[in-house]
Amino acid sequence: MLFEHILSVEKATCIELSECYENSEESIASMEHYLQKYCEMLELLEATKTPCVKKQPLFEWHDRNSSSWIFELYRIKHTLHKMLMAKAKEHFDECEYKKSHQLLTRAVVLCKEMLGTEFVKTPYVRGMPELQKEFALALLFRTKGTYAFNLHMQKTTPAVAEMAYKFVELSNAVWKRGANKSYENKLKAHYHFAVASTADDPQVALNHSTLAVGLHEDSNFQELHDGILQKNEQIHFLTAEDVPGSLYTVSNALSKC
Repeated sequence: MLFEHILSVEKATCIELSECYENSEESIASMEHYLQKYCEMLELLEATKTPCVKKQPLFEWHDRNSSSWIFELYRIKHTLHKMLMAKAKEHFDECEYKKSHQLLTRAVVLCKEMLGTEFVKTPYVRGMPELQKEFALALLFRTKGTYAFNLHMQKTTPAVAEMAYKFVELSNAVWKRGANKSYENKLKAHYHFAVASTADDPQVALNHSTLAVGLHEDSNFQELHDGILQKNEQIHFLTAEDVPGSLYTVSNALSKC
């Protein structure tokens, strides 16, 4: 994309933007820089009163293209979000939760911006999954769920763990084509484990521990459950009971974002 061939404003700025576009996918910082410069260009175009477009641009995303400047803005944010999530997972896997938190915070902001973006779409691009409101909503909820899960791993807070799985649960319901049930079950299991490991009531501990090991395989979950079962067989003689749960509504979840 050579913006200096498309626009007749500030050639040096156009060339710089072209260079930013060319290097944008090298790193998160490069994509952030391109996003910043692209937004500055949009502001410049809006402030320019005389015609400044020499020819129609053609922005590409996957197998589709569009002449809409907002289409490209949306693509930048979506790509940046994907890069942030990938890097956040790397930090998460290395137990660097504070570094992951910073990236996930930014990712949530991008999701909210994309959800609030409106522009005229031609039939050619209207069918793209990424441009559907349901997709953007599900992406926001899944990202917020991951954000909460990362926070839970820092502090082991049952309330935050519950928030995490409920966001992902709702995300799966909103956009079923991209649903990840195993991820939902993993987060739900972590919630039940968090409750079981902090509960004083043996019935509550048994209920939640049983659900945790049934939803996701984890050595820590199993070790806690075995200990609870052993104690139950010697002292309490309780039977595990189901734990009633409630779902987030879309409006409720949005209020927490």
